[in-house]
Amino acid sequence: MALMASVAAASDRAALIAQIEAGGQNEYEDRRHSVEVNECQLTTYFWKKVAGEGWVLWTSFKIPMLLVDLAESKTEYGFRHFFAAEGDTPIAVINLKAKDGTEFPHEKSVLRKPKGELVPSQRNGGDTHFIERQTDVIIMHVGPDVIEKAEMFTKGYIRYVQEYCAFTG
Repeated sequence: MALMASVAAASDRAALIAQIEAGGQNEYEDRRHSVEVNECQLTTYFWKKVAGEGWVLWTSFKIPMLLVDLAESKTEYGFRHFFAAEGDTPIAVINLKAKDGTEFPHEKSVLRKPKGELVPSQRNGGDTHFIERQTDVIIMHVGPDVIEKAEMFTKGYIRYVQEYCAFTG
């Protein structure tokens, strides 16, 4: 019986991770996004198509899921954990804010101007990316179905953190 419960729990966890990762994936014109969940760390990736360079990893965050909150946005439907703008080109923005006293690494392409103190990234020997420290991040998706994806991401994220990352005792 314990083995069956363990298998069911592992299956549910894998399904939540798949939901978060599917909701965090987006591709539209010259931009691509994806996210990965590893235990209780979320890693975001944003690639940008740059003239003369091709697809460049423009930005990436390593976020300790228990140490950030999803900001709420007031919408016509009430409060949501994302901002959405419908129209010819829909946009959905998810804002993750670090809890007080917490910050996390923000990896950026050297094609971007640094905003603060930085250190070279381990990626490609430190020649292509650098690390800054941040207290908030946005995941912005553009194009069809992004509002549904943002809702799928945020619902899965909240449930995953509550069930697999929150310490009780």
